[in-house]
This record gives sequence, structure tokens and C-alpha cells, in this order.
Amino acid sequence: MRVLQTQRLRLIALNTGQLRAYLNAPERLESELGVAVSREIVTDTVRGAIALKLARMDKVDARHHPWFTYWLVVVESVPFGAGLVGYKGMPDHNGAVEIGYGIDPEYQNKGYITEAVQALIRWAFHQPNCQAVTAHAVKNPASNRVLQKVGMRVTHTQEGESSWRITKIEWQQLP
Repeated sequence: MRVLQTQRLRLIALNTGQLRAYLNAPERLESELGVAVSREIVTDTVRGAIALKLARMDKVDARHHPWFTYWLVVVESVPFGAGLVGYKGMPDHNGAVEIGYGIDPEYQNKGYITEAVQALIRWAFHQPNCQAVTAHAVKNPASNRVLQKVGMRVTHTQEGESSWRITKIEWQQLP
């Protein structure tokens, strides 16, 4: 099991069985991980994203799964699996990968997602094939603040949507 630790969080890269359990039997996932998990974040959109992730994970070597799965964001002080962060696949031919995230409403505006996104960016840039991390935000000021805090910059805006990006070189120059 791949785990990242930050000051306040533990990020667990969920395997295919754990993702399926989150969708169909979250109590089984809770038993396996020893931590309660949010039901609030598993919306219809997230269900569709998990199904897509599972389909893609079934087609790639398991060593690439951290690029395809969701990482469970466990708030250690509770402990509680409050959010999900993850990439939308491996870096493309230019070395860019897109990141996405969500968190239980009870845990919003506490800096947890910012901390989790920072950890995943750090992990990505320690992989030799990743040169940039991108994100897309849709009319969501809180999401935009997260991306700004982690050092990303807006590369494109259109009708309330914004595209964000940070390169490995930019990340290395952050204070």
C-alpha cells in the first residue's frame, strides 16, 4: 500500500479492491483501513469518476496505479477519511498530468485539500516522467484558492472555467 504522510494528513493510494469497496460497501473499506470514510463525497459525479478510474486501472500495470487511483485523505487528528485526491492518468507525452480533488463539506476551509494537493504534487515531481501538474476549476472560488496556494498559475480562462499549471522547475523555486 502506497502512503504519503504530511503534517496533519495520511494519504492512502487506494487499490482497485478498495475503490470498489468505497463505491459498494464503504463499511468494508473502513474495516480494512481502520478509519471511517466520508459518504458525502461519493456523489454521482464521483461514482462515475471512480468507475472510469477502475476501468483504466484494469488495463495498466499495477505499478502505474498511483497515477490512476484516488488517494484517500485521512485527517489524522480524528481520524477520518474526509477527501479524495488523484490524477487523471499518467503524465502525457509532454510530461503533464492533471490533478483533481474533493473533500467532505464538514472538512472544507481547513487547509486539508491544499495540504493533500501539495503532497501529491511533491510525489509527482519526484517521478522522473512528470514535468508539470495541471488542474481545471469550474466556478469554484475555494478550488481556485487551493490551486493558487500550491503555486499554480492560471493558463486559460473561459466562461467561468480556469485552467491551472505548475511545472517542476516552478515548483522547485517555491519558498
